[in-house]
Amino acid sequence: MPIVACSTPPGISGIAVVRVSGRGALKNVSSFIRGANLHKKSVGSGVHLLVDKDDVVFDEAVITTYLAPNSYTGENMVEISCHGNPVIVSKIIDLSLAAGASLAEPGEFTKRSYLNDKMDLSEAEAVSSIIHSKSIAGVKAGAKNLKGGLSKEIGVCKKSLISVVANLEFNLDISEDELQPNLIKNSLNVLTKTVLTLASLLESFNESRMFQDGASVVIVGPPNAGKSTLFNALINKDQSIVTDIEGTTRDVIEKNIYIGGLPVLLKDTAGLRRSVDVVEKLGVARSVEESRDADLVILLNHNNQNSQNKNSLQVFNKIDVKNPNKNKKYDICISAKTGKNIAELKTLIYKSLINKNITENVLLTTKRQCFAVSSCADQLKSACALLSEKNSLELVVEDLNRAISFLDNITSKTTKDDVLDAVFSSFCVGK
Repeated sequence: MPIVACSTPPGISGIAVVRVSGRGALKNVSSFIRGANLHKKSVGSGVHLLVDKDDVVFDEAVITTYLAPNSYTGENMVEISCHGNPVIVSKIIDLSLAAGASLAEPGEFTKRSYLNDKMDLSEAEAVSSIIHSKSIAGVKAGAKNLKGGLSKEIGVCKKSLISVVANLEFNLDISEDELQPNLIKNSLNVLTKTVLTLASLLESFNESRMFQDGASVVIVGPPNAGKSTLFNALINKDQSIVTDIEGTTRDVIEKNIYIGGLPVLLKDTAGLRRSVDVVEKLGVARSVEESRDADLVILLNHNNQNSQNKNSLQVFNKIDVKNPNKNKKYDICISAKTGKNIAELKTLIYKSLINKNITENVLLTTKRQCFAVSSCADQLKSACALLSEKNSLELVVEDLNRAISFLDNITSKTTKDDVLDAVFSSFCVGK
């Protein structure tokens, strides 16, 4: 049964695209096209009149036909590029449903693509990353995976692990002699390199998350340190109220901005001090909570050099009126009021959040992928420990098979044939 849905955002637009995919898709769309019958020889695009049940024209659209397996879903698929009036889109969907299609579930087109082996799970998740990412860097990471970047990297790791399993099982089940020379040493070398590769992928995940979802940056400090003035300077807008009265800011004020292409949720908080005012005490408690969970904390004129958040910047404000204490070390000195060194502070914020060398190799984009890679690495470390102690090879193989199964959650499943191929691939042709 074909499925139908609008693939472009709802609302009025110049063009909207309605997709119909599955067995019978061509016949389904032909039912509401005047004087046309889509068939296997009609691959490509053409302009057609769309008609209702009474054969009355209600729009003119570009119809593009794809035949299996050469489509996004791997099935016969038709894309209807109509005028972007919600009424027209709704009419097309209603006619398609009346002709036997069902309404697509969220993500069902990509799910069918996966089920029809047009993409693996990492590539399917890349589609979502590209659609929902809040930065161009996040889009690029998704595009890299859509082209098979993560699949290729994971594939290399799996191939190495399968090779180790094959050699170990060969010695356990086939070889009648002693263990092959350097078997333990060579296996350890391969596993150690694989662990390092997985560690690099995991290290990139946190930054990938920031480019996808945005980083949380919180400004904290005592009353009248200039937090709200700095907040306004960083967002280039007078959003936070600024007065000489201590405790002006009572609640957390947020604003989404971009720093060097990185989406940042900047937060202005209440001044940190002891207070008998109930409302101000709640504001201070929220300030502490926000700083604890932030990706970066800006400690502004903060008397305490320590922060509950390990990633923090010590910033001295108001250099236009006074000098910083020589006994305290600051990462940067600024004047939020005059704008002095604000651009330099933005650069420092970006560098405190993002490691350029890691960013260029970002591949992990979801928590599911991160969990799979982390779990695989844990199993490999266990296998390495067993090999180093020259414990039972059967237990090592079990750990390695579990490690491979975690990577299978990202790409295609590993079969017994893969292991057998690795066992016998080193044999000469005559054998």
